[in-house]
Amino acid sequence: MSMGNDPASPLRFQPLRQGCCPRYAQGQGRDGHNLLLRTLLDGYSLFLEDIQGPAGRVFQRFADLLVERLDLPLVMVSTLLPADKGLQIVALSGRAAAYLHGFDAGDEQKHDGGILYPAWTALRQDAPLRLQIVATTEAVPWVERARRFHLDGCLQIPFQDDGGGRWVLSLYRHERGRLPHFSDSLTEQLRKTLRQFLERRDDARELLRLRRYQSAALRVQQELLREKSSESSWQRLVEILVNETPISSAWVAVRKNNSSQLAVHARASRDASCLQALQRLDLSLDPSVWPQGQTLVGQAWRERRLLGPAPLFPPGETPTAMDPRRHLPVLGSVMVWPIFISENSEPRAVLVVEADHSQWFNEALRNLLTQISESFSLSLEQREYQRRIENLALMDGLTRLPNRRYLEQWLEESLARNQRNARDCLAICMLDLDGFKAVNDHYGHAAGDHLLQEIAARVQQSLRSNDLFARWGGDEFVLVMEDMPDRHHVEEALNKIRLLIEEPVVLDTATVKVGTSMGVCVCTGGSQENAAVFLRQADSALYVSKRQKDRRSRVWTFSDEMDAAGTGDLTP
Repeated sequence: MSMGNDPASPLRFQPLRQGCCPRYAQGQGRDGHNLLLRTLLDGYSLFLEDIQGPAGRVFQRFADLLVERLDLPLVMVSTLLPADKGLQIVALSGRAAAYLHGFDAGDEQKHDGGILYPAWTALRQDAPLRLQIVATTEAVPWVERARRFHLDGCLQIPFQDDGGGRWVLSLYRHERGRLPHFSDSLTEQLRKTLRQFLERRDDARELLRLRRYQSAALRVQQELLREKSSESSWQRLVEILVNETPISSAWVAVRKNNSSQLAVHARASRDASCLQALQRLDLSLDPSVWPQGQTLVGQAWRERRLLGPAPLFPPGETPTAMDPRRHLPVLGSVMVWPIFISENSEPRAVLVVEADHSQWFNEALRNLLTQISESFSLSLEQREYQRRIENLALMDGLTRLPNRRYLEQWLEESLARNQRNARDCLAICMLDLDGFKAVNDHYGHAAGDHLLQEIAARVQQSLRSNDLFARWGGDEFVLVMEDMPDRHHVEEALNKIRLLIEEPVVLDTATVKVGTSMGVCVCTGGSQENAAVFLRQADSALYVSKRQKDRRSRVWTFSDEMDAAGTGDLTP
């Protein structure tokens, strides 16, 4: 193919006519041809042996093989950089490798006649190019440089991969050496082999990625089953994603205290500065807040659907000192997966993944992330069901108060805390409703149930955060009050409960009123008795209070007062 007729070309070289074999391309007869074939066959074996390895490593081994077997002064493989920004050399071998000393991909593109001008020409024509340097009066950089290194001819073989990448294999001949004859059919076969190697390598690497993705999905599912809390699951999830996929960062954001603010609860990143920035990142669900409420995260939450890849923050003015964008490094693309417990619910969290380029979010990675988000949603749903089941097992079905089982667990923990508190005391009050049986007998069980529900709700709403009101059974309840300074404070709290119980209760056909009797056990710090002992003491005190109902001055009896009166051996 002729370059001499190209008016834009500053070179003057002798193009080869099809079927013409000049002296430098004649090889060494039959022996030389056989050597070339054996060399290429061995090269093909290299491509098959290292199909999953980096392309540069395989091409370097192939270049070394050609130099050693064919006694070539220079062999190289180069590839076209993205956006046609120049050629990058990925493999270089031969004693004349210094020919490329000082090579700059950017400079090569600025003018014709650069060191890699023959390779550029082959790429433009997308066809093999054979060149023989001849005498010329023009000062062409690559020709002059080739003469200094005694390079007299070259063969440029361009090839492409499935992704549109473009490559060139360059073979150079010494002025006193021979370049074995690459016939048109042999050259085309070599082009095909190089292209197939890249295609098979891409297929193999894609298969390897798919296996890693499947492994990552399996590990995430195992972690979701193993971890007991959502927070620990979230952290393991993002760590696995960053370690096993090409994404650069992953994090989980949740609503903060049922407000419109979102906070990052789990984060992982390859970039330490990004990890630090995520630690203090606050976002908003309110679209009127700029820019915190205009992020892709808030939009995905509000619209309840997958969004991206797109920038995390919308374009706008330069970030201010209080702007969360100010602390974050420049991010490429972000994808956001809302995580639900059920289809009709509001998102419980959002999974955010970041990559340097949107091209990383191919179908395989999207499928993996979608699968993981669905597994995460299923795990949350199962934990929510499990929590409800556990709550039902620890809750009284009628009053929705903690039941006896929950009370016993709570009381053991309260006593453990009380043993470490030498200053305050723990009060355990067992009480029942005076007059409940009469209401139940006269108005029916439905009225009695309503009475229990009303009184339970009143007392429950009046408690402190560290108090517990539980149903013991029938019309009996247990009140546990921690951190009480003294007995006087205990009696004030008991009187408050008494007044709440004595307030009238409106039924469907009447208004009724009941009273209460209480038995109280006060535990001081350092006590070594268990919960069952204190409950028996409170129950015995309740029995004394009910027996003395007609002549008592207050509705409660303390267990130590009961012992002082000589009634400690009474049993209900």
